[in-house]
Amino acid sequence: MIRPRDSRRLAGFAALAATALALSACSGGGNNGGNNNGGNGGGEADTSRLIIGLESDQAALGYDPIRYASGQRFFYEGIYDSLFRLDEEGQVVPDLVTNFEYNEDQTELTLDLDTSATFPDGSTVTADLVKQNLDFRGDADLSAYSGFAEGGEQEISDVTVVDDDTVTLTFAAPSPGFEANLVLPAGAIVGPSAVEDRSSLDQAPDGSGPLTLDAGATVKGNTYLLTKKDDHPEAGEYPFDSYEFRPIIDPQARVNAAISGEVDVAYITAEQQTQVESAGTGLVANGGTVLNLLPFDKAGALAPQWGDPQVWKALSIAIDREAFVAAVHPGDVPTVNALPADSPGYIEELEEEYAYDPEEARELLAEAGYPDGFDFEVVIGQQSQRDWETIQPFWQEIGVDATLKMSSSTEETFASVQNTPIGGPIPLNWTNPPGNVFGVLFGFANFHKAENPEIQAAVGAYGAAAGDEDAQAEALTQLNRAIVESGWLIPLYEQLAPWAYNESKVAEPQFPGAETYPILSTLTPAS
Repeated sequence: MIRPRDSRRLAGFAALAATALALSACSGGGNNGGNNNGGNGGGEADTSRLIIGLESDQAALGYDPIRYASGQRFFYEGIYDSLFRLDEEGQVVPDLVTNFEYNEDQTELTLDLDTSATFPDGSTVTADLVKQNLDFRGDADLSAYSGFAEGGEQEISDVTVVDDDTVTLTFAAPSPGFEANLVLPAGAIVGPSAVEDRSSLDQAPDGSGPLTLDAGATVKGNTYLLTKKDDHPEAGEYPFDSYEFRPIIDPQARVNAAISGEVDVAYITAEQQTQVESAGTGLVANGGTVLNLLPFDKAGALAPQWGDPQVWKALSIAIDREAFVAAVHPGDVPTVNALPADSPGYIEELEEEYAYDPEEARELLAEAGYPDGFDFEVVIGQQSQRDWETIQPFWQEIGVDATLKMSSSTEETFASVQNTPIGGPIPLNWTNPPGNVFGVLFGFANFHKAENPEIQAAVGAYGAAAGDEDAQAEALTQLNRAIVESGWLIPLYEQLAPWAYNESKVAEPQFPGAETYPILSTLTPAS
């Protein structure tokens, strides 16, 4: 359900608008080298099929959306309706939900539902079906539900059907802003056939969205074709007749496909941006995801230095971020801010206050009682090895010797939050600030139960200021500074999400806030 204005009644008007666009839009005049999927030399735009190149198989585990993380939203959002969704600005808004309300202590969330959404078997959404979906939260295979399960960071202790179109979620602890957790994938609602036999989703989806999988034109792991349901009231919100997703795992092969015109849009790597620009192919990049080193011991439980913010600042300013990014993540943007550059909470002055300064770092360690530095061990994985091997010499320069230990198992990786002082790099997207604060900083990354009144006050002020942009901006500024100054995160760089696109076939992709992937329905023909 797209609901750009949150009303099904506008679907007919949207369909007419999309038809008018298809009849009147003309191809653009951009230079795309060898691109051969463009418009018809100034005629009508080609809206028959949009071909999308992605870095991974979007259905490697079948078509159960709850088995995936947010990176699969782009693929599944046309197939499944969700309780909530992201709008074009990246804000969380109702989708299947028509109205929602928390109780006074925010331990209950009541959802009123749109029961007109229809599944392939002709059944519709009901409160009972929503409950049946969420009652799978104890299934270990359904990773998107893991935080809702018993013992999870945001545990749902009970789901109660109030009436046919109303359901109440009860939480184990107050959960302000919980609706942000009910966007895709976790908010997706699968149909009653899939609820009865979850394994059926291994072969085919069971959703109420405007798109359906064309099984005959789909080759698993190679190409997935989604086509519009002609009788769906919101099919007109999708301007192309079909959407072909191609997993192209090799980054160079993916950028070659974009430059040659084999695909119309493609998610590429930051370091490939120059190649795309040089080829004359369209390029757009969205920021908003910050990669951080993630302190686990903020209370000094493993060693006293970890409870001292001066030590964390020393470690932060000892890193030459410009050199680090150039060596390991070329094309991305070095930063010391916990929040991304386009956030209203971004603080330009922090970039100077936490600039690379190994001499000051040594002074801070001496003031904290560690003039000769100290040694410690870091548990790392293969994906983070290059990052840590690049950071290691910066810390050695100030007397801090970090021994890198390759994790031997998933269990050892998970246990590192208990027995090692720091981990990462971890990406954080700040679309939902309370989710990061309570789910990460005070959640899984706070095994030792450290307290930070400044961070708690700032995120509380952010929640209390809902609807007041100026007050929320001030709260985000306070939150950003509190996180950086306390050392509860050591930001390294802002990751760009670059997309190459055929300018004669498709308009420049737009992104919902700081998301890596656009909203599928917002990809429009070039005009």
